[in-house]
Order: sequence, then structure tokens, then C-alpha cells
Amino acid sequence: MWKMIKNNMKKLLAMSLLLVVLLVAGCGSSGAGLQRIAGLTTEGTIKTFFDAAKNNRMNEASLYVSAASKNNIPTVLKFMTGQTGVEEIKNSNILSIKQIAQQGNYAAVVVTIQEQNSFKLTIKPVGLEKTNGEWYIIDFDQIYTDAKYKVLQQLLANI
Repeated sequence: MWKMIKNNMKKLLAMSLLLVVLLVAGCGSSGAGLQRIAGLTTEGTIKTFFDAAKNNRMNEASLYVSAASKNNIPTVLKFMTGQTGVEEIKNSNILSIKQIAQQGNYAAVVVTIQEQNSFKLTIKPVGLEKTNGEWYIIDFDQIYTDAKYKVLQQLLANI
């Protein structure tokens, strides 16, 4: 069951991040005038990202995704094949966000999401990296393919 939940969470997060990447790149907008809210906790970063994505403010949501994840080509390819997860975000609410572990500049967080008008709950692990004092969401696939994120892999493996 955990494997299924982990796979579903991995897909939703990856697809969500892919959507953000493509919309930011595809719109040709530089996001001028948008500012990231400074000093957010890991939980605050995820909530702010989720709220922006849910309300179709993709340029704003992208401010909370790591630069490396925004430029991840496999992420863009996944989106182009139609695997976006956008409707899942729009029709869902966050029930809880809890930081499970932190080591240095990496943190593992568990997000519980409920599909609207349903009893369907999804528990998703999310990896974040602290850069210049701010937390950024890392693409789930990238965490497991980039050696840089070995610590984050270990943190998420314990969830």
C-alpha cells in the first residue's frame, strides 16, 4: 500500500512541477512583478506553491520550485505526454503538512491531500532544498536521479 501511495505521490508532484515548468517557459513571461514570499518554513513553501498552482497562478507557483527542477528535461517531456496532474491539484485540498526530517539544507515533508467531494486521501512525500536561506521544492524524479540529493533520498526513504 505504501508503495502505491508513494508512486501516486511521486506522479502527482512530478506532474505538478512539470506543469509549472512548461507554463513558465511556454508563456514567454518573465514573471515580472512577482515576488517570492521570503522566510517561509518547509510547510509554508509547500502550501504557498499548492495554493498558487490550484488557483492557476503558475508563474507564482514556480517561484517555490528549485531552479534545477524547473530546467529538468524529463519533467518537460512528462508534461508534453499529457501527464500533468493539474486537475488533481485544482480538485484537491491540503489536510496537513508535516516536516518529518531535516538534515542540513534538505528536508522531507509529508503532505496529506484530500480530493474534493470525496473521502479519497493521498499521502505524498515532498523533498525540499534550502538555497540562500529559502526552501525550494525539488522534483521527485530528480531526487532519485541526481547524486547531489543523496541525503534527501535517505530522508525520504525513512518515510
